[in-house]
Amino acid sequence: MFDMGGTLEDLYSAEKNERECAAKLSQILNQRGISVPYSDPWELWRKVFPQVLAYKAESEQTLMELKPEQIWPDYGFRGIPVDREKLIAASEEIAHMWEITYYDRSLREHAAEMLKGLKELGLYIAAVSNTASVFQVFSTLEGYGVRQYFDDITLSSIVGYRKPHPNIFRIALCQARLPASECAFVGDTVSRDVVGPRKLGFGKVFKIGSFLTPLKDTGEYGGCAPDHEITDIYDVYTILKRELTSSSQ
Repeated sequence: MFDMGGTLEDLYSAEKNERECAAKLSQILNQRGISVPYSDPWELWRKVFPQVLAYKAESEQTLMELKPEQIWPDYGFRGIPVDREKLIAASEEIAHMWEITYYDRSLREHAAEMLKGLKELGLYIAAVSNTASVFQVFSTLEGYGVRQYFDDITLSSIVGYRKPHPNIFRIALCQARLPASECAFVGDTVSRDVVGPRKLGFGKVFKIGSFLTPLKDTGEYGGCAPDHEITDIYDVYTILKRELTSSSQ
């Protein structure tokens, strides 16, 4: 089981990404006939962005994920005069835009080869991701040309729980019909991707560094540590193949 952003994907964000988000947000609103009292996209963004960040901070404390139709009217556009019904109808489009614009995303080097190798070993492959969009992960994996390797995808936006909440991992395990002890998890943060699987008894936990790692791993995690810290995602295939070969001999 794999985390998405920062694990299967390299990602990065800077001010240019914010300005692109501002322009695209205004474009969506204009196309949907949604009026706001701001003619400058950046002025609107400076109002919306802190309120979305406040939602993100709250969700990281509660470990609960709302649907886009709740996030954008109740947080992003809080206090802004807007047609709520039209905004609700546009919320998934906005959420999807946010996910693919706020970060520059690309499939991590060697990820496709690694996934192909795991599938050839006969392993079950799944993604478990925190995301505020319902459909973005599916379309992004299609765009990378690797969607066919995944047996299942579990998203916080669909199940309502955010990693490291145990229930998002339990749901993924129920869908896999496998005990945690027979599963490996691969992620880029201790706070989300090591703590949760380790507490549920996953057989193996891998950690790979990303742009997000120093931003999210800022606390103490009760001695939770991965079995393997890797720098090349292909090492997941190499290590699991070696261990499977050893166990069959």
